[in-house]
Amino acid sequence: MKCDLMQNLRTIWLKLRSLVQSSAIKQEIDEELRLHLEMRTKENILAGMSPENAALAARRRFGNLQSMREDCREVRGASFGETTLNDIRFGLRMLLKNPGFTAVVALSLALGIGANSALFMVINTLWLQSLPGVESPERLVAIFTSDSSGPLFGGSSYPDYLEMRDHSDSCSGLMAYADSMVDLRTGENTEQVKGELVTANYFSVLGVTATKGRTFAPEEEQSPGAHPVAIVSHSLWLRWFAGDAKLIGKSVFVNGHSFQIIGIAPEKFIGMNRFMATDLWVPMSMRQQIFPSDQGLDTREHFWLDIMGRLKPGATVAQAQANCEVLAGQFKAAYPDSWTDVRGKGRRITVRAERAAQINPGLQQPILGFTGLMLAVVGLVLLIACANVANLLLARAAGRRKEIAIRLSLGASRRRLIRQLLTESVLLAMLGGAGGLFLSFWTSDLLSLFKPPTALPLLLEFKMDSRVLGFTMLLSLVTGIVFGLAPALQASKPELVPALKDETTGLVRSSRLRDTFVVAQVALSLLLLIGAGLFLRSLQSAHLIHPGFDPHNVLLLSLDLGRQNYDDNKGRIFYQQLIERARSLPGVQSVSLANRIPLGFGHQRRSVSIEGYTRQPNEELEFDYATVGPGYFETMRVPLTRGRAFTEQDRQGALGAVIVNESFAKRFWPGQNPLGRRMAMPGPQPVPLEVVGVVKDGKYRTLGEEPRLFYYLCYLQNYTAHSSMQLLVRTSGDPGPVERAVRREVSALDQNLPVSEVRTLEQHMGIAMLPARLGATLLGLFGVLALLLAAVGIYGVLAHGVAQRTREIGIRMALGARRGDVLRLVLGQAMGLTGLGIAIGLALALASTRLLAGFLYGIHPTDSIAFGGITLLLGGVALLASYIPARRAIRVEPIVALRYE
Repeated sequence: MKCDLMQNLRTIWLKLRSLVQSSAIKQEIDEELRLHLEMRTKENILAGMSPENAALAARRRFGNLQSMREDCREVRGASFGETTLNDIRFGLRMLLKNPGFTAVVALSLALGIGANSALFMVINTLWLQSLPGVESPERLVAIFTSDSSGPLFGGSSYPDYLEMRDHSDSCSGLMAYADSMVDLRTGENTEQVKGELVTANYFSVLGVTATKGRTFAPEEEQSPGAHPVAIVSHSLWLRWFAGDAKLIGKSVFVNGHSFQIIGIAPEKFIGMNRFMATDLWVPMSMRQQIFPSDQGLDTREHFWLDIMGRLKPGATVAQAQANCEVLAGQFKAAYPDSWTDVRGKGRRITVRAERAAQINPGLQQPILGFTGLMLAVVGLVLLIACANVANLLLARAAGRRKEIAIRLSLGASRRRLIRQLLTESVLLAMLGGAGGLFLSFWTSDLLSLFKPPTALPLLLEFKMDSRVLGFTMLLSLVTGIVFGLAPALQASKPELVPALKDETTGLVRSSRLRDTFVVAQVALSLLLLIGAGLFLRSLQSAHLIHPGFDPHNVLLLSLDLGRQNYDDNKGRIFYQQLIERARSLPGVQSVSLANRIPLGFGHQRRSVSIEGYTRQPNEELEFDYATVGPGYFETMRVPLTRGRAFTEQDRQGALGAVIVNESFAKRFWPGQNPLGRRMAMPGPQPVPLEVVGVVKDGKYRTLGEEPRLFYYLCYLQNYTAHSSMQLLVRTSGDPGPVERAVRREVSALDQNLPVSEVRTLEQHMGIAMLPARLGATLLGLFGVLALLLAAVGIYGVLAHGVAQRTREIGIRMALGARRGDVLRLVLGQAMGLTGLGIAIGLALALASTRLLAGFLYGIHPTDSIAFGGITLLLGGVALLASYIPARRAIRVEPIVALRYE
């Protein structure tokens, strides 16, 4: 009982003491408000106002402080929703009250958030979207078969597809397809379009129905060549046939063969590739007309089909994978010759969800690596922007110390103040997010400029959708909390009495926090700038890398005679006539043919056996090769080190000729003369080959690759009409005028033969230069942005520091300090912060730039020129940014500074 009484008395005493203290504080606040009114009036008079206007302006300020007291009283007892609305209204008033500050913060955040939104737009396009126009795309799976040489994600043969279709327990249906560019002709008009050769159940598995006409019937997949029917896309129907309502039943020529149109696909459906729309579909039975070759549908060793399946209700990708692994084991047991790879192991079947297979999984690693790099870069930009904005908020909070102290004195809790300040930060971030959305929408067209330099009709459309909008809003919210939390925590715990009296005591903590943010900005900016410098140096180095050939003044034209029903003999005659005609044109130095050009998108491999060489266990003897014509090495200016080049005598009936590069010769005939050595291409009837020449190594797939074994075959001995060939024309000057003349010669030989792609060899080299150019451009832009933000951050901190230390500087100068001493004081503070940031940034760069090794050409990730040059550049910019407030400091008049407060 006694304890309870004592406890109650203690509680009453604490409440009474709290009331007395609160009353004392309120009296002190009222006195401060009165003194504030008098001081503000005097300051306005000193500033040149008349006594009446000075008093009016002071009373307005006094009224704001009075309303602040009323706001604090009204908040007590309000609901969460009401207080939130009050916070938003007050936050908006504060933003409108300081339009300059709001604009600077919003612009900084818009740059950081906009960069992240633009990159997410790319990620959304490449990775997050499903096939348009199909039913339940999340239930679709792609099925890959490993290649004989090892890679997992290859195609399948038609016989393998049939067995998978009939024994798939996890899929309700499996279909197969293969795409190809085809020549479409109606009357006088000819155009190259993307076509797909498909199984009869293609549209039913995808859940797609024709908007006009019908899809393929099961019997149209049977009987090769017996069902020349086709379905056209909605886009082709509009642009090619002008939306003809009576199109169904009419005929068109595809690769020179007549096809009857039986249906029109839905508007949204673009086929099996989101990045390249399909315009024409034909049944599998018409394979010979689309892929003119000697191999038929029943060849199990020809892996040319892509397979897509639809999961049964309740089935998962893992179950489909398990089912396919069982099938792979059964196939190896039943067909060991075609289902055993070069290492003696069984080939594998891999299942992936459709969305994860839009980009072939075997090609995803470099794309994911570059995407991850760009995510890190834009993340750094946003962190730099956040540090910059946090500094601005800290500087602004220093000017609001009295306001915050009054709110605390009137009963507002620290938690309540933090919430109010965070609300203002989030509002700023949302404003910056809106600006970021505008920037990302504006840059969506610029992103399209980074498409690979190819004539193929790629569909890389970077659009704003709900995912991008949601990501930007979420990022803005998180950003507002991140950059606003530290200033809110710092501002919400002032020393009340000094703050009410506008004393500078307690600002040291805030100044240290701002200095920390400046150091972080400099460090992150240096890290980003060094990355940009490395990519710029890499791009410079890539231009200096010799690809093994001379790309200047060479014209390339792509021709495919197989689509026009040329047989092998007719094709040879056509190319021979075209070469003779092109060689006689003015300005032409040499002409040749090749089925593959180095540093392009595609490459081809073929196994060989070496006479006298014993193959080691699990050794792969499959190498890259190209089929080229006489004059190829002269036209490409590839140096011949031994033997001879191909000639007109290397034709059918003669012993097969092969030319190898130096790496090939060193691998199989080290220290020996490779000329006259024999090789063979395996097959039912092995083709013997004799080494007639050796050429210098070159770059075949990428500029940064290690020396690769490579060999060349003569097209006169290895030509088939279904092979697409490239005509190479070396000119003495600009290839432009020659292009028109060569086109005329092609048309004179066959007016129905389209030239699919015309470009110079230098333009073709743009494919190989794209990664370096893309990295240098993007990191360069982001690096400049980071440099600008860092300079603004240094300037802002120093300018605010000079403003706060005006009286101190005046006293120093009144006591005899010279202007040079003040200049060194201010610059010393700035360069000290910059030096610390540079030291941290260099340490981070040395640790992280090693991850860039796979993206760089010809330079080390710790390249001294990039590191040294960027460090000097950042130091110079920091010195310039700090000189402006330093110069302002030395202009302070001591008398004015002494009566500053």
